[in-house]
Amino acid sequence: MLSLITKDHEQVELLLNVLTEQLAELESEQQGVNFKLMDDIVHYLRNYIDRYHHPKEDLIYSYYLENYVEDASMPNRLASEHQSLNFLSRELSSALNMIQLDSVMPFDEFARQLRSFVDKQRSHIQYENNVVMPLMAEKFTPDDWCQIEHLWKNGDVQDIKTLAVFNEVYDRLKQRIIDAGFMHDIDEELCLV
Repeated sequence: MLSLITKDHEQVELLLNVLTEQLAELESEQQGVNFKLMDDIVHYLRNYIDRYHHPKEDLIYSYYLENYVEDASMPNRLASEHQSLNFLSRELSSALNMIQLDSVMPFDEFARQLRSFVDKQRSHIQYENNVVMPLMAEKFTPDDWCQIEHLWKNGDVQDIKTLAVFNEVYDRLKQRIIDAGFMHDIDEELCLV
């Protein structure tokens, strides 16, 4: 399961790289800003991450807190960051919608929102990769992973058909990114399930 989370993180980083390039275009006042592509990326991240990725991490971390942490009052930083990132993605999505509808929104304000979103996403992924996932890998036994897999597969958050749709959406989004010249590695195999 950690390998799936790692793969998700790699894919999110790819999308964040595109947003970072678009941010540089915006800040240098170039004409190459593709707001529709940015909106599609943010929309994808909001839907996939909030519906599948974060619930998977929350399940694993809750299991850890329940079974390996003696201090029941220990704050769940992961869940708190997930809520904050969800709010930031909704806020950024709203700003992108306003821009595409030709509503008045200062580009410097939008650039600030975009930078905050990208920076916080990257910081969160770094925390998970450097702190949370190594902790799980160290502490959990094979029986723990079996129990987590059982909880995940029997929970109401996993829907194989919907995950397949997300894989197709990601593949189309990745092709659009390649077509727009942001990436050249077509042979990379991607799967979000």
